[in-house]
Amino acid sequence: MQPYDHNVIMQKPLSELIADELKRKIWNEEIQFGERLLETELAESYDVSRSTIREALKILESEELVVSQARKGTYVADFTDQDVNEMIELRTLIESHAFMQAMTRLESEHTKKLEEIVGKMKEKADENDWNGLFDLDMQFHSYVVGLCGNSRIIKIYDSLQVQIRTFLMHLDRYYSSPQSFYAEHKQLLEALVSNDVHTVNGRVREHIEYVETKLLGQKNDIKFKEV
Repeated sequence: MQPYDHNVIMQKPLSELIADELKRKIWNEEIQFGERLLETELAESYDVSRSTIREALKILESEELVVSQARKGTYVADFTDQDVNEMIELRTLIESHAFMQAMTRLESEHTKKLEEIVGKMKEKADENDWNGLFDLDMQFHSYVVGLCGNSRIIKIYDSLQVQIRTFLMHLDRYYSSPQSFYAEHKQLLEALVSNDVHTVNGRVREHIEYVETKLLGQKNDIKFKEV
């Protein structure tokens, strides 16, 4: 690995930039669930001090993406069946409510922004770029939640971003193609614009529950642990 470029415009502290890159490696499955993260190796890889790596790992630990075990080290978190169930339930509760609230506040500028995100999703679908699609999925849902008008809901949802993105990395196996994933978001946008409460609620629940619930049936393949 090439030394980390210290000349990057420092919009974030170096530890945050490294934490972001480690997240990306986990989502790309370059780093596996349960894998040990060694401070010394990471410090050498990124050409930074161990204290910087320690700070980056603390960020990931606060986001529940890694766990530290006394006298054993730091590991990428394994997720249990209960973790999956709780995430699906919480997403369904938050997003079904937030989408319906956002629908009443949707203006032309918001629709234009969402159309732009969905348009980019089509490009990523055509490129067969699942990671790009999942990043845009997060943008789409976060933008809609941000329109709900409830600052506490928005704050809670923001705190879940890393965990939600981690679950998304496994969903490609449940779609027939990237185009079907893109089409689902196009339908979500159409439901929002329709101003039909029942359609919006149904689309959101189907999007979150129907596909993600399948994760539970495949937990051994993706290394989820039983509680």
